[in-house]
Amino acid sequence: MTEDDPHLKQAYRLGSQQDTKRLYADWADSYDDTMQSHDYRTPVRCAEALKKYLTDRMAPICDIGCGTGISGLALYDAGFRVIDGTDISAEMLVRAGSHKDVYRQLREVSLEEPFDFAAGEYAAITAMGVIADKHAPPETISELLNRLDHGGLLVFSLNNHTLENPDYLAECRKVVERGDAELLEEEMGQHIVKLGMTSKIMVMRKR
Repeated sequence: MTEDDPHLKQAYRLGSQQDTKRLYADWADSYDDTMQSHDYRTPVRCAEALKKYLTDRMAPICDIGCGTGISGLALYDAGFRVIDGTDISAEMLVRAGSHKDVYRQLREVSLEEPFDFAAGEYAAITAMGVIADKHAPPETISELLNRLDHGGLLVFSLNNHTLENPDYLAECRKVVERGDAELLEEEMGQHIVKLGMTSKIMVMRKR
């Protein structure tokens, strides 16, 4: 809503995934306005990164943690037309559904089973602002790669707070070193401009 919206600061002080779910339920109505006013850049950066490697604009994409649909809009604006969104927050998904024609379908998922689709169902999976300390653990990277067939693409972001935890980049190195994925791109850039935050965009191809 405004720069005084308390939810934004709370998002980086969460203690558990249940805290995360409660926060986003409360934040749904003002989330878009808050992020727009703070110049949230990561979704556009992720979508543009995916565009370099996925030339088929009709290839199915799963937008993990789609929230209110800001990430889906970025994918749509990049030219992609078959986008499914998932999120743990029913309240956020209601807002995402207001973006007509962006999503083919939207699904609420649980903390116990956040990835409710078969391996190989999607050509690409995106996780924009999702894999983060106190939100989703480093192992999420391996779990998402396991949901892709050979050649499938995973695009995700790691914000500067998350990068302070060495386990996240260690997980990235591990999946590459053991041959699970090829690292196509990693680029630091602006995340939430008004907060001076940065993020690293990672693009991996499943081997």
